[in-house]
Amino acid sequence: MRGHIHKRGKNSWAVVVDIGRDEDGKRRQRWQTFKTEGEAEAALTEVLGKLAVDEYVAPSKATVGEYLRKTWLPHLDDQVEAGKLRPSTVSQYRTLTEAHIIPRLGTVKLRSLNAVHLDNLYAELRRNGRRAPRRNQSPGLSESSIRAVHITVSKALSHAVKKGVLAKNVAKNAETPAAHAAEQTPWTAEELAKFVETTQSDRLYPAWLLALTTGLRRGELAGLRWSDLNLDEGTLTVSVARVVVGYKVVDSTPKTPKSRRTIALAPAVVETLKGHRTRQKAECLKWGRTWAEDGLLLVREDGQPYHPQYLTQSFQRAAKRAGVPVLPLHSTRHNHATNGLRAGVDLLTMSRRLGHSSVAITGDIYSHLVEELDQEAANRTADLVLLPGKPTADLG
Repeated sequence: MRGHIHKRGKNSWAVVVDIGRDEDGKRRQRWQTFKTEGEAEAALTEVLGKLAVDEYVAPSKATVGEYLRKTWLPHLDDQVEAGKLRPSTVSQYRTLTEAHIIPRLGTVKLRSLNAVHLDNLYAELRRNGRRAPRRNQSPGLSESSIRAVHITVSKALSHAVKKGVLAKNVAKNAETPAAHAAEQTPWTAEELAKFVETTQSDRLYPAWLLALTTGLRRGELAGLRWSDLNLDEGTLTVSVARVVVGYKVVDSTPKTPKSRRTIALAPAVVETLKGHRTRQKAECLKWGRTWAEDGLLLVREDGQPYHPQYLTQSFQRAAKRAGVPVLPLHSTRHNHATNGLRAGVDLLTMSRRLGHSSVAITGDIYSHLVEELDQEAANRTADLVLLPGKPTADLG
């Protein structure tokens, strides 16, 4: 690979660089024009140096918006068709791209994008990221939402690097939003008991009980079929998730490979589910041929499945009626994890029940609780050493 400079007219110098051959064997060249010979020589030296270490990227006039819409998002659609990405994942990337990234960075030249642009983007989202905040709601996005934007940007830029459009991913130099923002405080034992007692007559009570005692994600809960349950053995298997893409509901694979899991059910939960099955069979007989048979656990009286968003809304209405803090349905995962860890369930078992991809993720999310339990373990262990023979029950 070689390059040279030559004068063009009275006031400009051109740098011409051979950058190899195309698929047909034809020689490829890149030209750049400068006002002085010194600038041209410096540019030639820089380009040849990058070529030597395989870091040269041909100049591109594409903006961030053009690259995302014309190249990256279509690439994600191809990945879905190939079965390499979940539709819900791509839907989230597209939503974040169109709602937050393109409106604020779309006109920036892709090759000019830097970490400062991204730092400013995240700061603006913290101040005024919500497009239509509700009454008394903060206009800024949560830290977890901003991190989702950061991940989206980083993946798009990584794709640009892989395809030779950019030399490096500048998102790696940005101020990365917190990995795990503070979770909403789960219900206390008293609030949890009040919710369970108040909602026992609700049609969706089996859903709430399952969510609170298994930590299932909303999509996993909505996708449960009777064939996923073994009520004789008291187990539940997560094999599919019903997720929302746009507002359309589609069946998808669980979030991670370890989200495919079989977990135990408490006897009281099994009895509740048996009663739910009996009621559902009676409804099926009542509706006859018009019953919408799909084998789903959670359906309306006529057999039609619930939209996952309806489950969230119903859960929050139930919480309001019960007089407890109104939290997202996802908060039931945190209630399950918190109660389990406090009850002595080890981190590995809890991680498996939640379907996390690793124990490290579980430990990171619940680090504050793990530290608290570690201190309790230290105190109890020290008491056993310093007060030998004293009954454990007396150790407080």
